[in-house]
Amino acid sequence: MRFDIEELMGGDRAASEGIPSGESRLSPLHWRVLILCALAAFLDGYDVAVMASATPSIAKAWHVNPGELRWIVTAAVFGIAASALLVSPLGDYFGRRAVLLTSFAVVAVSTLLGSTASTPNELFAWRFLTGLGLGASLPNALAMGAEYAPVKVRTALVALLACGISLGSATSGLVAPPILELGGWRALFVTGGIVALLAWLPLFALPESLRFLAARGSDPERIGRLLERLNSTHRYAPGNEYTLPEKASGKLTVSYLLTPRLAPATVLLWLVFFLNLGLLYLMSTWLSTLLNEGGLPLPQALRIAAMFQIGGVVGGFGLAWLMQRWGPFLVLAVSYTLTAGALALLGTHIAQPGLLVVLILITGNGINGGQVALNAVSATLYPTAARATGVGWALGVGRFGAIVGPFAAGSLMAAGIKLGHLFWLAIIPTLTCAVAVMLLRVAVNRSADTGAGAPLPSANAPTA
Repeated sequence: MRFDIEELMGGDRAASEGIPSGESRLSPLHWRVLILCALAAFLDGYDVAVMASATPSIAKAWHVNPGELRWIVTAAVFGIAASALLVSPLGDYFGRRAVLLTSFAVVAVSTLLGSTASTPNELFAWRFLTGLGLGASLPNALAMGAEYAPVKVRTALVALLACGISLGSATSGLVAPPILELGGWRALFVTGGIVALLAWLPLFALPESLRFLAARGSDPERIGRLLERLNSTHRYAPGNEYTLPEKASGKLTVSYLLTPRLAPATVLLWLVFFLNLGLLYLMSTWLSTLLNEGGLPLPQALRIAAMFQIGGVVGGFGLAWLMQRWGPFLVLAVSYTLTAGALALLGTHIAQPGLLVVLILITGNGINGGQVALNAVSATLYPTAARATGVGWALGVGRFGAIVGPFAAGSLMAAGIKLGHLFWLAIIPTLTCAVAVMLLRVAVNRSADTGAGAPLPSANAPTA
């Protein structure tokens, strides 16, 4: 007997009452996968913020201008970019679970070893290796989360689990002052490595992606037993066949993303990822250093800079809620426009801590929360066989922006640029993102009208 796994994965109500899969309640296995994928996202954010929190102390210990550490600051992002493009797509060939477990082991070991670095070259090497692990873990975590989420609520759930990125960064920034006081910057890396180990062990409880198994023609009994845990009304029987709603070859490369039907949307998506991740990493990497250099004590600078990440958590949840009602593209365009206004005010060199916190929260809501929304859009734009490749390439291209943003800011800081001018320069890519997401809306609508194939998010509907 032939079954559509998309319908069965919706849960008990969808199967027994004929309710669309997205309206069913989630099973314990649904929640396990989503929580563990959120844990992977948490580690990505935590580890990046560890370096940002350590930068002022490292500069002081090594007697250098903070801007001169720009190569070390961007080392992990170099590794993430390379890994997202070259290693992450292995999840489409060998499975999400295997790639996640391997990459987390790399992150844990390299972060711990980073605490032993005594020269800039050593620290650069360990941070680059850490980036290789992070670049493989996040795309596959988002892909697995998207593939287990019911269709109707997929965009919102992926956006929510991706909030783990901002939550991890916020946690890192808030706990950094006492850790620095107790053990200096090396203690930050030891703590980060321990967090990675603690995050790695629970990941062994992850199952393999059901949609990946079906796309690759895996053992029907293995698929059926997993479906029983997602949907108590289903029972596996010999002879059952499990299919996907779209035709899946199991092996789709980046060339598929650039077919005439998908190319306009893919290129615009890459542009927004490039610009937004450049802004995100610029702020995440240098904000605490800039505030410290501007006169704030380091503990206060770290805590205020953490508000950028808190704004991302709030923005991730808020934008997910709005996207369910108004669609992702309009919500993102409005969010970027408001963020540009906040950056303009920050450029006037606000001295009041309260107002500074409010503006940084708004900026974090737009840039950090915007990235959460973009991750959700990218994870639902492509068919199963190319999903990890699509997410990996979008993040990989974006990571080059994440390199350019903080590296350029570090160079400008070393040259003596004023804090306000950096905020004003950031307005340009922010408004460009607002225009690009509206053009992406048009490209998605045109792509959806050209024929059958991979499901694309509707520009006017709340879901992908």
